[in-house]
Amino acid sequence: MRGKRKLISVRRCKTSSISALVSVMLLSLTTLNPSFLFVADAFASVHTSSLRGMGSFHFSRLNHSRKAYDQQQQQQQQHVFEPIRQHQNPRSLTGQSQELVKLFVDKVNTSICTNSFVSLSLRGVKTRKSSRKKGRNDSGDETSETLRGSIRQVHGRLVRLGNEKKGGQQNIEDSLRLQLTLKYHLATDIVKNIDLADVPETLTSLLLDAAEASEWGVQAIRSNPLQGALLETTEAVWDLNLGSKPSIKRQQVKTGNDPISPTMSHDREKNVPLSKGAEFLRMLGVTTTDGKPRPGMASKLRQCQRFVEIVASLVEKTVRDETSTISVLDMGCGRGYLTFSLHSYLSEKYGGAALVETTGVDVRPKLIAEMSAISEGLGGFFQSLEFETGTIHQLVEKASVLDGPSEDMAENSSSVDILVALHACDTATDDAIYSGIARDADVIVVAPCCHKELRPQLDLHASSKDPILKHAIYRERMAETVTDSLRALLLERAGYKVQVFEFIGGEHTAKNVMITAVKSTRQKDSSDDIEERILSLASDYGIGSQKLAQWMEIGLTLGSELKKKGRQAKPKKILVNRMPRSAEK
Repeated sequence: MRGKRKLISVRRCKTSSISALVSVMLLSLTTLNPSFLFVADAFASVHTSSLRGMGSFHFSRLNHSRKAYDQQQQQQQQHVFEPIRQHQNPRSLTGQSQELVKLFVDKVNTSICTNSFVSLSLRGVKTRKSSRKKGRNDSGDETSETLRGSIRQVHGRLVRLGNEKKGGQQNIEDSLRLQLTLKYHLATDIVKNIDLADVPETLTSLLLDAAEASEWGVQAIRSNPLQGALLETTEAVWDLNLGSKPSIKRQQVKTGNDPISPTMSHDREKNVPLSKGAEFLRMLGVTTTDGKPRPGMASKLRQCQRFVEIVASLVEKTVRDETSTISVLDMGCGRGYLTFSLHSYLSEKYGGAALVETTGVDVRPKLIAEMSAISEGLGGFFQSLEFETGTIHQLVEKASVLDGPSEDMAENSSSVDILVALHACDTATDDAIYSGIARDADVIVVAPCCHKELRPQLDLHASSKDPILKHAIYRERMAETVTDSLRALLLERAGYKVQVFEFIGGEHTAKNVMITAVKSTRQKDSSDDIEERILSLASDYGIGSQKLAQWMEIGLTLGSELKKKGRQAKPKKILVNRMPRSAEK
């Protein structure tokens, strides 16, 4: 009997020890995560009788952990709301600053009521030049961490919203709003339309309360508030400074200047090179009589605007004071949307100082006759716009009787020659590029299409172990990349400064890569270095022939020989301006 009681007491002792051990483990977890408190409390309530002597120790530890957790939470809340308490009375909320802000807001409200408002801008914190270059500020912190979410700039203008229909009836009065564009540091811009009745309260909040200066919560509250504001009216300019020495200055607008009439349109007019109301756009079927794009032609209008912007920037680099003629040759002009657009822009900009002559070439006689009738019907400077029937290869054959630039080009050194070839299929792009090189064109602009020439060579060169060329889709894309890379290098070898970029968004056309080349007298890299890169690129992808390289008499097979002999082979000289007597397709 005594043995049984001893055994029972030993079992109870083991149970108590295990319960005590589990309780201690739970208590230790509460120091890591306070959420374990309720688990420890539940366990203690079940095993209170077994813990006995350890109960006081257990509950004292629980109470201590709960108090520590409450103190920790209180400290975190004080830390979170400390910036708010600091900003309740910052330097911008002094009596003087409040009075200046109130005066400035009154000026804004008065200018709106008297129809003299022109524009409004609020100045935020700026990054220093050293911070922008190194990505750090003076204190060594990352700029993205210290300024992210704080206001950088605010632009304000009056807009008139369109008429709204309520209950099937159209409102007679338009809705006037103050549109604020808030630009943040490393964050998305936000545009808000403020009711005129809420303008004073909104501007006051932005200028005085840092929490209103951003939508990034506590992190933005920690950032600096706005530093000042500028109000421009038809009568005066008011400059508010909220720096270390708050002040407001007034600058009188000169009466001799014409008053500025602010635009009330909700949609801002973009600064585009071509007017939407141009007559040639209407006759080509791009726009309607009121200047709006026809259904399905909005992307074509954007393409024309973008194309003119690109070529115009290139022409500005080549046009000189003594320029007398600007000649444009568009190979494969098609319906002539871009041909008309470029001719119109150049004629309006340089027509007074230089004669602009444009020739569009296409293989379809009916289309050429239609384009010629439109140019003749427009009259004016469109009389120097002509269209001819022919192919790109025929133009190269026509130029093959020359050993370089034509005599007219050599004599007329004041002319600027531009060659354009957009979406010429496969090797027709190479023909167009070399035609420009042989004519010594100042500007060459091409948008390649249908890269078929190098694909069979890549298929033969592809290996099952090559992770890139193993798959057909990658070989197709690599053929485009290698072809255009070779074209860019060959243009550099011919003495051009080359750029390759996306012409227009991929949603409009998949063939949106453009290659531009401007004749340059300076050559950063030597000819030997460029030749070596050409041959090395061809050797890496197993390219033995390429049409533009053939026109320029470069044997790409030398690339593999050069690689085998350890770069001891001497590459063949490249004859840039020498056209082959017989043009072989």
